[in-house]
Amino acid sequence: SMAFLTLVMSSMARCLGGRISSMRSLSIVMLMMFVASMLPEGAHAFFNRASSASPRSLDDASTSVQRGVYVCERKNGPFCPTGPYKSTQGVIQKKISVREKDDASIFYTNEAVDAAKKANTTLPIIARINPLYDKTLDEWNANDMRLIQHLTSFGFAVYTTTKVPRMGIFPGPERMYPKELFWNLGDHTLEGIKKISEMASSSSGDDDILSMLDASRVGVIGYSVGGSLTLRMTMEAQQQGKPVLAAVALGPTIGSERSEGGTGGRDIFTQGDGTSLVRSTLLLLAGDDDDRGGVDGVDTALERFVNAPRIKALVNGATHCFVSVYGAGCQNGPLGRCRECETVSVEGDTVPNVGDGCKGKCVDTDLRTQAAARQMATALFVLKLYPDGSTVPPELAKYRKAAPTFVWGPAFEGSSPAKLSAVVQKDEPNPVSIKLDE
Repeated sequence: SMAFLTLVMSSMARCLGGRISSMRSLSIVMLMMFVASMLPEGAHAFFNRASSASPRSLDDASTSVQRGVYVCERKNGPFCPTGPYKSTQGVIQKKISVREKDDASIFYTNEAVDAAKKANTTLPIIARINPLYDKTLDEWNANDMRLIQHLTSFGFAVYTTTKVPRMGIFPGPERMYPKELFWNLGDHTLEGIKKISEMASSSSGDDDILSMLDASRVGVIGYSVGGSLTLRMTMEAQQQGKPVLAAVALGPTIGSERSEGGTGGRDIFTQGDGTSLVRSTLLLLAGDDDDRGGVDGVDTALERFVNAPRIKALVNGATHCFVSVYGAGCQNGPLGRCRECETVSVEGDTVPNVGDGCKGKCVDTDLRTQAAARQMATALFVLKLYPDGSTVPPELAKYRKAAPTFVWGPAFEGSSPAKLSAVVQKDEPNPVSIKLDE
């Protein structure tokens, strides 16, 4: 429709920086749309099918919105609802400098810090890696704030890079960009963790969050290209002798070989022995209807990381929509408008009722997919980043006790808010770490 075309053109014109005239914007956008129609399957042209495919929906896509879904019913287990450190003051963001001023941030809650102090322990760190496409890294954080809030409510400090060169790149074919462009973001993330360790050792004072962070207990999570960078970070950290303890790759797009029009970044996963050195526990999660390469990334990682305890899980009927953004394959069309509903209730446990403006925007499958990712990632991080039961604050004790069975047992599939069509597990090599009563 003309309305849809107008939305696409205005959105893409905005991506071009708003520095061209309206008529020139129209010409360039129409040319881009023509080029997009010629792109090969699997290229990172996120707009490729969005303008032509009919969005799928459930019989009543607003049913779950009416009852407020993050679908955290009792059967979904303890990791689906918000954790014990949900902040009344909101999540706090502290900017830090890694390569340049204020190019990274740490998110945390005061409640988690206070609990750690009382228990005479520290906060584990979860590094979070965004894609570089379309948005600045701060904008990606805003779109995925629900995940950040969920993780901080379970006592984690979430670290994320917020500034590197070439943010908001145009989502075209892989061959448009060298693999080093993406690797730079992953390298910056690893440098950030090292920087935190240095600052924490020299920090003092009860009010300084840096003195409460433990850079020896690190997990990493990433989405799409960020999921691929997450896997690469486990390899880099292992080779540097400071391995991460757990990693979650959501729809990891590892790309194609250079000879096939890709960046060539895929080669590090399929060639050499780098993957076999990794011992970090991996959660590999994708939608079984992901047409952006997520299933391929999950399958490749499951096959290649042979010495890492790992789980592959596919969400039945789900796409690449682990974040409700344009181009993620979200089922309400290409604009991913469901986030507008979440934005107004981001501090709450539910999305607004249909009468509050969400009708036709939020699709049940997408919301369940995102809830499943939050829940499963949290369970894994609680298990692996609190390896010693004596370091667990009292408020987290029941979660730590439930985590082994939840992650490695049948509860993993049975309690998921989203139906899992396939679960493949490669069990922990150390049985002591999976006892329920440890």
